[in-house]
Amino acid sequence: MKKNDVMGYVVYALMLGGAVGVGFGAIRPLLIDNDIISELPMPGVVLVLISVLTGTLLSALVLELGHLLGAKIGKYKVMSWNCLFICFKRDKNGKMKLTFSGYDGLTGETKVVPLDVEKSNPRPMIFVPLALFLLEVILCVVLMVIGKNSETRGMITIHIVGLVMLTAGCLIFGYNIFPAPLDSKNDGAYILIFNNSTNVKAYNQILLAEDKLSRGEDVGETEIYETVTEFTVKLNDVAMYKALNDKNYEEALRINEFTIKSRDSVNLRTYLNAVAQKMALDLYLKPFEEAKEEYISLKLEEKKFIANLSTGPAVRAYILISGLVEESEGETKIAMDKAESAIKNSGEDKRLAEEYLMKEALKMVVKKHKDWDFSEYGDLSLGETKTEGK
Repeated sequence: MKKNDVMGYVVYALMLGGAVGVGFGAIRPLLIDNDIISELPMPGVVLVLISVLTGTLLSALVLELGHLLGAKIGKYKVMSWNCLFICFKRDKNGKMKLTFSGYDGLTGETKVVPLDVEKSNPRPMIFVPLALFLLEVILCVVLMVIGKNSETRGMITIHIVGLVMLTAGCLIFGYNIFPAPLDSKNDGAYILIFNNSTNVKAYNQILLAEDKLSRGEDVGETEIYETVTEFTVKLNDVAMYKALNDKNYEEALRINEFTIKSRDSVNLRTYLNAVAQKMALDLYLKPFEEAKEEYISLKLEEKKFIANLSTGPAVRAYILISGLVEESEGETKIAMDKAESAIKNSGEDKRLAEEYLMKEALKMVVKKHKDWDFSEYGDLSLGETKTEGK
């Protein structure tokens, strides 16, 4: 278990402990008081649930609007803004369009590109949300004070609402500002990184490269890091997927190997995804028996990650493993059921390479098992391919 994974469990434990502490220490005594219960407009549990929902929605909106405003202050162009799956995204003509999509973050995600690599400053995207949250805290405290001190019957409801909303907000922002990478993107992971001007420039270069890749443009040469961290792996991924788009698989494998060798400095998911990437490409390129032995020698946790089909490389690897090594039509189709969503969720900068390689993986299976029917998967199942090493 890696340090970042441990941190993730610690944060969730702290969030759960905080919620339970406030629930039993501050809210429950109010809800079991007969005088207070008689003043509530609805059952106490319902009131708390509505307050939790309201507090979560408000805090999510405050956080993501803070990212949006911070991007403007820091001199970035906003390419997409997502809050709880509601997304405004620029189309090819540069106009914002409403859509619904997933995101990498606790409550949403704001994707930007720098207007100037040297001058654009990402720090406001961290600190503006905190300033807005301070206003939310003041609002909740005012509600609590008014509700607690008012002599008007029923105003205790406002106190409970303010307390629950404040708790929800503190949990969300506590997660977001925690100073370590977690399982979802959080601002706290970048606080120390952005104190270094070299890192800021590298971050801006990553954003530019990812944006160009997403639009099918040439990203040019990008720096490749042999010692990989959760920050530099993004820049390496840009170079790796550029190599994949150019069908320079040896270069892609070389870059991917840096992540595998940096196992102690990346989180477990990043490492396992790199293993899946290597396995998928090796099954595609190497002589079959050699690739088969490589799969057999994988550790149990590595095989489980591939079988969970949570990323594009994992899906590709499982298609080839199930179709060529295990020769299971059913398992291959289980992987294919995840193919479309894996391509979509890989991100615009990786989509073209993932879609092409996904098709090539299935073509290899179809070539070996001509009696298997994959017509239900549309374009992904068309044609055959001739691959090297097979």
